[in-house]
Amino acid sequence: MANKYKVQFLDSDGKLNRTTITGNSESDVENTLISNGSDLLSIQEEKKSVLSIELGEQVKLQDKTNFFQQLQTMLSSGVALLNAIEIISKQIKNRVFKEAVEDVILSLQQGSSFSESLRKHPKIFDNITVAMVEAGEKGGILDAMLEELVKSLKQDVKIEDNVKKATRYPKIVGSIMAIAMYVVMTKVIPTFTGILVNSGTEIPALTQGILNFSDFLSSNSLSLLIIGVLLFGFAYFYKKTDSGKTLFDKLSLKNPIYKKITIASINLRITKILGTLLKFGVPLKESLLVVRNVADNSIYLNAIDTIVKDIETGKSVTMSMNESGVFSDYLCSMVGVGEEIGALDQMLLSTSEYYEIELNNATDALSASIEPIITVVMGLFIAMFVSSVFMPMFKMYENISM
Repeated sequence: MANKYKVQFLDSDGKLNRTTITGNSESDVENTLISNGSDLLSIQEEKKSVLSIELGEQVKLQDKTNFFQQLQTMLSSGVALLNAIEIISKQIKNRVFKEAVEDVILSLQQGSSFSESLRKHPKIFDNITVAMVEAGEKGGILDAMLEELVKSLKQDVKIEDNVKKATRYPKIVGSIMAIAMYVVMTKVIPTFTGILVNSGTEIPALTQGILNFSDFLSSNSLSLLIIGVLLFGFAYFYKKTDSGKTLFDKLSLKNPIYKKITIASINLRITKILGTLLKFGVPLKESLLVVRNVADNSIYLNAIDTIVKDIETGKSVTMSMNESGVFSDYLCSMVGVGEEIGALDQMLLSTSEYYEIELNNATDALSASIEPIITVVMGLFIAMFVSSVFMPMFKMYENISM
């Protein structure tokens, strides 16, 4: 397992450098530096406390988008991959991201491929990113794949920004409402309830229900917290198992809120990358083996594995796709036409344009629907708590007037 080492060394120009390097051992790190013409001064393994909890790198999506966009531009201009990454790394402000990129540079200098170097940092570079880079390397079209990767990351940034904008107002109102709910449940309602009980007035059902709920939370708060933590922990670790990942991947394809975005995004990546690889002469089977990782969904991954096995027995891609029940009728029909006329790459690239429009429409629809839905839900909660306060007051006034 790779560890992190703090090192000080003199580079080939005699300049002192202090950085953190990932390696399997101290000798591994030392050999890497020596092979680069550097003189190692000191090395120390970063020790982690047994009780420490790794929260993960806080690298923003926009930072990664900027990195790959700059890299794609430089590669298109004829700059070598290693030189381009070295230039970009000097401009990175985020410490964690900078360390990861510097480690990628060292890995490239050791002879690893770009995708293998990125794969060492799964918390920063996800499976989709690594798979798209790998597709570019195998097809000899890294700059073209990076361009598609940048488009995909920009789409993710757009979705993230739209969700933030749509939920900003509800978050503010929700925070105020949470404070008001606490005051109402712990101060206002109990006061009115005490007055009503003393006056012999019946407590309204809604008010009594909120009081019972408040008492339940107060008396079982620790138990509920423990249960919540256990459930979260179980879901977190279960998701890492094969059966858990399959279950969560199925749910992501049925989620009424993100379903359209998820499906359109997967189909866009599959058609765009598969079509591009075929266009540049990469064999169908090898192209499918690369594309399977781009899906980043076990349901689609298993379907593509089945397609690979089926085409080895002579079955057409269209027939295998139809039998899987995973791919849409539109995609299957377009692939069928492409196979029939011998232009599968063109049909796939044409289909990717359709899914790009689908993804944009789904993203816009999501941002337009989130705010009103949340506002309505919050309005119902506000109405319920306001009623729970005013109903006892009305009851009390009725008794006084009588």
